[in-house]
This record gives sequence, C-alpha cells and structure tokens, in this order.
Amino acid sequence: MKLLDKLFGKRATIRVQFIDYSTEKVIGVSDMLLEQLPATFALQTKMTLADSEWQVQEAFPQNSEDFIKSKKLTLKLSKIETINTSDVVFSIPTISNEFPVFSDTALFNDFEVSINDDDLRQYEFLNRSALPLIEIEVEKINDILENYSQPLGENGTVFTKCHARDIIGEPELNINFNDLKDVLGVSAVGKITIYGYDGFVLNNIVLITSNTTFYGTLNSQTNTVTQLGISSSSENTINEIENIIAKFELVFVNWCQCEIITDND
Repeated sequence: MKLLDKLFGKRATIRVQFIDYSTEKVIGVSDMLLEQLPATFALQTKMTLADSEWQVQEAFPQNSEDFIKSKKLTLKLSKIETINTSDVVFSIPTISNEFPVFSDTALFNDFEVSINDDDLRQYEFLNRSALPLIEIEVEKINDILENYSQPLGENGTVFTKCHARDIIGEPELNINFNDLKDVLGVSAVGKITIYGYDGFVLNNIVLITSNTTFYGTLNSQTNTVTQLGISSSSENTINEIENIIAKFELVFVNWCQCEIITDND
C-alpha cells in the first residue's frame, strides 16, 4: 500500500464507468475506492449494482497497476438472471443419479434407438439383494408423490421436488447375453443414443421384441449383461418382465410409480 499512498494518498479512488455488455449503453459512473476493486479482472468477477448481480465480461484496463496510473476503469457487465427455486417444478418425481459414459463406436449396429436422459434407469431390473435399498429409495419417492405433487391441467401432474436416487449404484447384473436373447426371442441387437449427447452409451445393447424395447450394457469379455432396463413398453410387456425375473432371479422396478415386481407377485 506504500506505493498506492504515494500515488493517490490514503483514499485512492478510481473513476469506473459501467456499460451494459448487451446494449453497449452506459448504466452508471462511480468513484470507487481502490480497495473495492480486485487486483485483476482477468479472473471471473461479479459485482453488485443497485441490488442486482452483474458478471464482468470485459475490463479496460484489466489489471490494477494500469488503472492505478490512469485513475480510470471501464467495465462491461452482463446482468445475472436468478431463478426463484420455489417456482421450479419437475415433470417426474425421481431421476437416477448415475449417468453413463459415452463412446464414438457401438458394439452392435443392427438398429438405433434414442431416449431422453431423464428416462435413464426409470424402469430397470435389479438383483434381489438390492431390495432393502430399493425400499429406502421408494419411501423417499413416495414422500414426493404424496406431499410435493400438484395438478397440471386436467390430467397432468408436476412435482415441486425431485429425488435423485443415489444408493443403488451400478446394478451389476449377471445375465448371460445369449440366454436373454433366447428368453425374448430376438437375434438382432442395436445401439442406443441419448438426445443432446454425442456418441453412444459405452458398451450398450438394445433388444426389441414385438412388445418392448430393452436396453442395457454388456460385458463383452464375459458375454454378460450387467445393466438392463426398458425404454418403451406395451400392455404385454408384463409377460416378458415376469419371464426375465424368473429366469435370472431378478426384481423389476418402475421408479416413478414406486412399483416393484418380484417372482412372488
């Protein structure tokens, strides 16, 4: 501060001109104390003006040693728009916390299916050993269904909270791929993409019957399916679900409606 004192005295000020970055119009001029300004605007900087938050997009000059000499600083700002989180609603009560890895290539190319990212793992097969964890997640989702839902129009529903499932982890199924194709009566295998993302889900598979579209991941070294879910279904899908859970000793979960299907149902 000794150098600053020599240049300006004890209460050094900088004439700062504020410009709206989108319109190039001057929105204010202020004499600011040097200690109110950062040493550099090369780093991301936010400022509060008239009770609003602004992001510094450009600064002339950028560094304090330069505007100390000129006693002038011009800042181009963009207003930061905030969202009232109390007004945010969700179309579904739960999503999976896990997200897949992507690859430029696919294991199979007989056909291609695309889904939304919110649809990932909403209808999935899990090991029976996961039932205690499933019940914990279902309890949390039921709370949202009962206490954080509101009608949208005549037939719709939205939710003011959305639960991100985070205790199940990877399903780690151990389904023989050939046996699964035999159970479903299919031979063609496709690939899956997610809208808005480049590439294909790593090691993915897609199997389509006359009733259902199944997707999952394959360990090609052991020829086992480690994750299996459903992206589209029909009224006859329940028969295929029951065949799979009986053959491979699994459970099936419809997370958004908190439905669990076991071979004891």
